[in-house]
Amino acid sequence: MPSPSTIDFLLVTLRYALDWVLVIGFTLAAGFLGNIDGARRPFNPYDPAYSFPYHDDTVSVIQLGIVAILGPAVIMMLCCLLAPRSVLPALANYPNAPSSLVWKHKLLNWNRAWLGLGLTDALAFFISNCLKNVFGKPRPHMISVCKPDWDRVAEIIKTTRTGPQGILAWNPLVTSEICTTTDHDKLSEAFRSFPSGHSAMSFSGLTFLSLFLYSTLVLTLRSTSTTKLPYSNADLKRSDESNEKSSSSSDRASKLHPPSLPLITFVVVIAAFCLAMWIAATRYLDFKHAGIDIFSGSLLGFFSAICGTWWYAMPAAGGVAKGRIRSGYRDDLRMGRRGVADGDYDREPRGPINAGEGMLLGHRESVDENDQPKFEPQTSRPMV
Repeated sequence: MPSPSTIDFLLVTLRYALDWVLVIGFTLAAGFLGNIDGARRPFNPYDPAYSFPYHDDTVSVIQLGIVAILGPAVIMMLCCLLAPRSVLPALANYPNAPSSLVWKHKLLNWNRAWLGLGLTDALAFFISNCLKNVFGKPRPHMISVCKPDWDRVAEIIKTTRTGPQGILAWNPLVTSEICTTTDHDKLSEAFRSFPSGHSAMSFSGLTFLSLFLYSTLVLTLRSTSTTKLPYSNADLKRSDESNEKSSSSSDRASKLHPPSLPLITFVVVIAAFCLAMWIAATRYLDFKHAGIDIFSGSLLGFFSAICGTWWYAMPAAGGVAKGRIRSGYRDDLRMGRRGVADGDYDREPRGPINAGEGMLLGHRESVDENDQPKFEPQTSRPMV
């Protein structure tokens, strides 16, 4: 008979495995939708909006996968596995945690980061392919791919004369039946303009990476460069008079005051977002999409990244996730206030620990309300 801890471990592992099954299922379904023939909207063969020349992709599908999926995945894996224990929110009050527990936290952070990235990309991939099949909008280079039979187009125009004097209707609508190309795959792809898949995928993966890097850099830099500043001059005088007292009494007159982040962190975070904008711009330069297609795809990818970030908390998000799996760790029974100075209250990790993930980390105890630390209300002092 397996032990309760083993059962709990298996249940939590099964829950994460189910999440991966759903993410992979969404991805496979999106790939299937991308390989079927969708709707083909009628078009005007004389419309200059569809008469641009055919141009090869500046960013191919393989390159897009490397930049928007594989690259962020590798970067997030390295950030999670190489992060020092001092930046792990769950171990902020547990400096002497064993290496096995530290690695469990790192692996859980890595798993959640990849799940968030997978959900983000799968959502953008699935929705964009669904919309492409439904709208069937022609691409700007569609005429170049279609190679219309102009004699047949002329016959169609003759049958669409309107008015008492047979004035030609200069907005004749034809279908893909007038196309003479033998490359049916390329012709089918020519009717998949809205929304831009490249824009959606680039903004989903790289926006998610930007949010991940921001949360990671914020926690890493502030945990290594945090200074303690008094509230006021009176507190400064009070701290000077308490030099002979214990350090805990001196810490009560101080509060952690995180400094502003270096500007280089902004450059690192925004670089991924700028790369996504460049990929989206190439779709316009290659005559693959109209402006509204690129804007809609970028917006879809951006909101997909927000959903992935919202559902799976980042490893450095401070311990609160909005989804079914909570990422917060708060081992008040083992870490709690034991060995923590009064002035270190601000370093306490936020968010209640999930019972299942607590078991996965090796904690069999359940958190009771009576065991929760009591927070004394603090009264603000007037500035002097």
